Amino acid sequence: MKPLLNVDPAAKKEEVAPVVLLRLRPEQELYFDLSLGSIYESCGKDDIAMSCYMRAREIKLAYNHPDEAFAYCGLGSVLYHIDEPAWALRCYLKARQIREERLGGDTVDTATVYNNLGACMFFLERNQECKAYFDLANAIMEAELGPNHERTLTTSRNLLKASRTSLNIVP
Repeated sequence: MKPLLNVDPAAKKEEVAPVVLLRLRPEQELYFDLSLGSIYESCGKDDIAMSCYMRAREIKLAYNHPDEAFAYCGLGSVLYHIDEPAWALRCYLKARQIREERLGGDTVDTATVYNNLGACMFFLERNQECKAYFDLANAIMEAELGPNHERTLTTSRNLLKASRTSLNIVP
């Protein structure tokens, strides 16, 4: 049975252990915000996913940290799936800028952004740009991962679809 609280200010107060709050490193905060955003996005709760990605964008990482691009990729993904390809394109362009500056233009991570830019361009019927981004993404994926890797096969399919569209060939 719990004792009754004494409201007499002169009464001896019970000692309470101090609460220690541990602070996560910025990379850990980013990971959790991106993970939550991804979960909400997969559940179709795009407004909550957007808020997670926006919060992730505000996390202060070390100077020139390449993971800063992830928040923009998350935002671009949600915007693409809610049929806002022009806004998604802007997010992916920012992610491309970060990735190219900090990782270079010939990495799998940067190629993933090129593929996503191609998808936005495809949606916006900017066929020449679309094909160029898919071609670049596919070349990097093939060189880095090989021709039979799942990600290379995805970029190959996207490139084929873009090529057929630019030639007005129905699949």
